[in-house]
Amino acid sequence: MVLSNHRYLAKMASSPLLSVATELLLAVVEAIDDAASLRNFALTCKFARLLAEPILYRAVLVTTGSQAACLAKALQQQQPPTRAELVQVLDLRPRYGRDADLEALTPLIEAMTQLRALSMESPLANYGRWHSSAASHRWEALMQGYRALFLDAQCGAGLQNLKSLTIHWSGDASRFWLLTEFKPILTLPALQSLTISCAVLDDDLTDDLVAFAGTTPLTHLELVECFVSQKALTAVLALPRTLRSCHLGSMRYHTSPANTYHEVSPEQQLEALRQQRHSLQQLTWFDKDFAYDTDVHRVSTVSGIGLYDFTELHTLTLDGASALLFSTLLSERAPPNLDRLRIVRHDEGTVLDHLTDSVAYARIPGIPPPFSLHQHLPNLHHLDVVFFPAGRYITEPLWAKPDRRDHVKRLGEDYHACGIRLAIFSANRGRVIPPYLFGEEAPCEEPAYRAENAWFAGNDIGGIFSSLATDG
Repeated sequence: MVLSNHRYLAKMASSPLLSVATELLLAVVEAIDDAASLRNFALTCKFARLLAEPILYRAVLVTTGSQAACLAKALQQQQPPTRAELVQVLDLRPRYGRDADLEALTPLIEAMTQLRALSMESPLANYGRWHSSAASHRWEALMQGYRALFLDAQCGAGLQNLKSLTIHWSGDASRFWLLTEFKPILTLPALQSLTISCAVLDDDLTDDLVAFAGTTPLTHLELVECFVSQKALTAVLALPRTLRSCHLGSMRYHTSPANTYHEVSPEQQLEALRQQRHSLQQLTWFDKDFAYDTDVHRVSTVSGIGLYDFTELHTLTLDGASALLFSTLLSERAPPNLDRLRIVRHDEGTVLDHLTDSVAYARIPGIPPPFSLHQHLPNLHHLDVVFFPAGRYITEPLWAKPDRRDHVKRLGEDYHACGIRLAIFSANRGRVIPPYLFGEEAPCEEPAYRAENAWFAGNDIGGIFSSLATDG
């Protein structure tokens, strides 16, 4: 229970609590998860403030302009240590229609010299509200503050210790925003993880980036619903010294920007990625087309070395029908040390109704035959197939039909004979599309089948827990 200020102050004045060893008292304060109680404790004396405020201001979430104004007022006090220096995680998630102006706060971000993680959203993202002139005016004012922030960062003021940056923005008059206007984001000196959505990465972005090639500490790059040119992608992927995780998400759910842009082709994407072949460990590859009936026996054959020299690549997720990647996996150009392959299909799993003959193997469309995978991917141990319907909800469970269950079990046995564990998942998108914003319920993958113990969802209550435990 939170005591009122007067009662709390009177109690603390006569309490021996502050005589406890500092290390023990700090552990007690760290364990308090009620912000109001921490604030009351900080008001008792200077020593209590020094203990409580680093926890109070360590991680801050702002969703309205009123919250931004209150936080800005609190941060402006200058008694050491300054409160701005205590902020390590800052989430700016303004909600549309909730006095979403953040102008009072953004000038103070550069004073947050210990900031490690920053997340920023547009109150207009994923909606069509930028068409409103009033909303556009408010958003442009905020963007001006952001521009100044990142331009200053390149000159040495603020954000020098930032390790993680997530930006889900829109433009002031369209769904997209130009990364060129915020180019210093790409060369922040300590940034290790960058996630952006609905951004345009066009040829103009490449100016002056060549000087930073192979120098940035970025290890994770995620592009969600972005428009990317070949020249821009090549320049961006040249920046990290050792990129370990990459998520290439081209536009699927949003309308393309102006036709004057030239989008990178799958072959050009792969060529740009080759710059990180010495370090890349995880790759998520989006294709614009949904994977309904991709026939992996009829995929196109392309020239080049493919993924053969991506020796560190251990996890590959194919989201959509990628003829280029399928043909690479089923050839001598496959990545030699791949351990897990994830195939995301945008249908309801009806392909599992196709007959499977363990001898002649009349294959299931869009799912590679086990023997072909084993031949070219000798170190593959896990195959995850995720059914992600184009509609909002799966109308029939993947395990509902007895014939389907039999086919899936036989398929799992064939994979098991090759040393590959097959797992099937189902996912529902609901009413949201990428990028998934604060407060939105992102799709959750639910296990439907695991081959190692022939488990189907619905067989028993404890099955899901035992299968998860054996999955490692």
